[in-house]
Amino acid sequence: MFKVGFILNGNNHRKKKFYKELSEARKALKNVEFNVIETTAQGHATSLAFEFVKEGYTHIVGVGGDGTLNEVINGIMRHDNPDIVLGILPYGTANDFVKSLKVPANMTDMFEAVSQEKCSKIDIGVIDLENRKHYFLNIADIGIGAEVVKRVNKSTKLFGSNVTFFAAIAQTFLTYKNQDVKCHTDHWDYEGKTNSLVMANGKYFGSGMCIAPKADLSDGQFSVVISGDITIKDYLKNIKKIKRGEELTHSKVEYKTASKLDLTSTESCGIEADGEFIGYMPASISVVPKKINLLTA
Repeated sequence: MFKVGFILNGNNHRKKKFYKELSEARKALKNVEFNVIETTAQGHATSLAFEFVKEGYTHIVGVGGDGTLNEVINGIMRHDNPDIVLGILPYGTANDFVKSLKVPANMTDMFEAVSQEKCSKIDIGVIDLENRKHYFLNIADIGIGAEVVKRVNKSTKLFGSNVTFFAAIAQTFLTYKNQDVKCHTDHWDYEGKTNSLVMANGKYFGSGMCIAPKADLSDGQFSVVISGDITIKDYLKNIKKIKRGEELTHSKVEYKTASKLDLTSTESCGIEADGEFIGYMPASISVVPKKINLLTA
């Protein structure tokens, strides 16, 4: 018997669609029981995921966007149970993480994948910051990205995710000052004025920006993209190439790989992960190889 726990973002505007799909799909369920709980506050999905694991659920499905998934994975990792399967129903604003993989397209397909035990092992990232650990599925970055995330999360998103993210990036560029950053890894070091430093497990962030086209969810390392002392002119000139998943040829942009990065700055340089603001450097960010069972199509 499989037990599936749905964690539904309580503010999601697609809740009616979710419940309708669930009602239709449940008619064909075999050997599956489920429970749905809606979140009521920030951080609630983390505690719900923790309780679902504690209560013996075999599958935990995040119903929402990248932020909801981020909370869910942190709740799962509090138990460090190797048998739990993470499922995704992308009902969020941007849904960047799922652009890097194939997940069930609808509720019926998802329950079929549960019954057939379809899943694959993927890497996750962990941020060691101020004596605490924060896990992420998709991408973490430092610099302007953290400030963009703070702006996006305060916005109404009335005009859709693409417009919201583009406007937030453009507005932040107008006032943001590139930060002095030092980065140490086992194989290379970097130091200099930095607009952003991206540690990518998945390929996409910022509502469809393919920042790391060579990222692989199961290769045991991050695809690292360093944007040094660039300007808004550089960004606007190359935005179409980034959306197409092209690596840029630019003197201040570097592409590297690493399984662990130690990051410091003499300035107040923020960190975001999966669209959530985490805190400020210094921090160590590393890959946890093939740690999560992901429900796949």
